[in-house]
Amino acid sequence: MVRLKDIAEVCGVSVATVSRALNGLTSDSRERTAFICQTAKDMGYYPNAAARTLKTSKSNNIGIIYEDRMNHEYFSSLFDELRLEAERNGYDLTFIGRGGFAESNYYEHARQRSLDGVIVVQADFESAGIIRLATSSIPTVIVDHTYEGVDCVTSDNRRSMEQIVRHIYARGHRKIAFIQGEKGAVSRERLAGFYKICAELGIRVPVEYVREGHFHNSADCAAYIQELLQQKDKPTCVLCPDDYSCLGALWLLEAQGIKVPQDISLVGYDGILMSQMITPRLTTYCQDTPRIAKEVFSLLIDAIEFPDSHMPKQVTVSGKLIEGETV
Repeated sequence: MVRLKDIAEVCGVSVATVSRALNGLTSDSRERTAFICQTAKDMGYYPNAAARTLKTSKSNNIGIIYEDRMNHEYFSSLFDELRLEAERNGYDLTFIGRGGFAESNYYEHARQRSLDGVIVVQADFESAGIIRLATSSIPTVIVDHTYEGVDCVTSDNRRSMEQIVRHIYARGHRKIAFIQGEKGAVSRERLAGFYKICAELGIRVPVEYVREGHFHNSADCAAYIQELLQQKDKPTCVLCPDDYSCLGALWLLEAQGIKVPQDISLVGYDGILMSQMITPRLTTYCQDTPRIAKEVFSLLIDAIEFPDSHMPKQVTVSGKLIEGETV
């Protein structure tokens, strides 16, 4: 294993000089610093992460909190983009769970791991543990939920519903049903956007047209659609919680002789790859995961590197409607 002493001997400088150069703390000339760093690289030197953390109080490690199961395509895409952004900015990502800590001690867990910051992707945002972390001194960015005075990045859930409903309306639909996901900020925002644009367009929404379903649950989605189709005044188009639910419902319905879009039009949400690889291609709203990841890291790095001047922001990211063949 290459030591700082070995590099110092080759470069003809002190161990302290090598340490300062490798940690970016030196006041020496750029040429000398570059020479030391290149020599260390050529010799195969790898810094000890724990030692560097002790010296610089920075671990270059970002924590991620995700409490759900790892089986949702949208989150898989988002994680991939977050990983790429972390690499571009010189950070590692670490999933943090409750482990041996109580749920209310996410903050303590992150602090003991010496994390530079935390990204909360999915969690119970009303829980004491998440609120404690979000309002703590540890730089934290929340995805798809908002707290006052905390960095948050959300998809434009209200505006997305406006784009979806306008698209459906332009194709002659006036009886539109909406199956929500679980209760939470995302579902509340989408429902509010749905009611707002329907009111603007003069579309009446009967109470029975709005159902509280589940994200990523095709069986429930198909069951709700069948119930809607049995109504005397049945809808002509149904908005589903997400693409996975919509695709599964599409296949289950067609197995029972209900054709899409001939018998009922369906719209998904998320824009996952599979939605455009099947027939009929799904009409859906694609969330901009690359932009979400960029905004998350922009806020997080600013909070980490400039803690005294950083001002928390709430950033909204727009996506785009994908016109498929299910409407």
